[in-house]
Amino acid sequence: MPRRAPYRTLAIVLTLAAVLTAGATSNVRVKQGDTLWEIAQRHHTTVAVLRQLNDLPGSGTIYVGDILKVPGATPAARPRTRVVEKGYTVRSGDNLTAIAKKYGVSVRTIQLRNKLPRSGIVVIGRRLAIPVTVTTAPATKPNSATHNAGLRIPLKVQRSAAKHRAFLGSHRQPSKATVRKLVYKTAKRIGLDPSLALAVAYHESGFQQRVVSPVDAIGVMQVLPSTARALSAAYHRKLNLLKVEDNVLAGTLLLSQLVRATGRADLALAGYYQGLGSVRSRGMLPQTHAYIRNVTVLRARFRKG
Repeated sequence: MPRRAPYRTLAIVLTLAAVLTAGATSNVRVKQGDTLWEIAQRHHTTVAVLRQLNDLPGSGTIYVGDILKVPGATPAARPRTRVVEKGYTVRSGDNLTAIAKKYGVSVRTIQLRNKLPRSGIVVIGRRLAIPVTVTTAPATKPNSATHNAGLRIPLKVQRSAAKHRAFLGSHRQPSKATVRKLVYKTAKRIGLDPSLALAVAYHESGFQQRVVSPVDAIGVMQVLPSTARALSAAYHRKLNLLKVEDNVLAGTLLLSQLVRATGRADLALAGYYQGLGSVRSRGMLPQTHAYIRNVTVLRARFRKG
């Protein structure tokens, strides 16, 4: 049994639990008529990536109601539009058709706004108000460490993720069956319900150690390096996330601590996904509720063996 973390250190660990899978995946439900290719196109990915993320057979068969993991998360924000009025003074040789074309509006729009006669006659020197629709790009701001699309990832993190991805890809990794047994044994050893650990591990990576998210969540349990450092300090043991044994131990230790801190599996899952501090201050995000539902379904399957 690993040494129990002091309360103060545990508090730090729980704070660092913020979204171990940040930016990694989100979930979609298969609808009538969907194909794997269409889902891949909608989410700007490939069929091969979807097969790997969801452990699908080579045929790529999917069924209505299935929950699939997809890279990225929410749709990008739409451009904003607003109507502004521009002033124009009629000059010699002007006519409404030319003025309307210049500003990209209809002649009728100018007539109605300025209460002009239908004849379209305008007097030289008259000041016209031209309603013009202006489109602006959506305001952007750095996102927190959540499963938000458009996450602005620091270059340092991107390089670290690429380095870890290359390392894991160039080294032989254990099979999914081997990882599943490892998760089960590790959870039993630290006193965590194996079905919960197995469900999280499968949902996060499909029992695959090579998976590294864009924000550098590593391996089977998709643990961030910062979380691993905090766990290492709490348990006085160096945890190397590139080693599958340490990765599984880090994820199961954190999950175990979250269960102890909250007393409930659903809240522990919320903390694992969103970060316990964020859950307490903001409440559960919609995608957090979806995460809990999906892991709960998986957990029931693992309980059955």
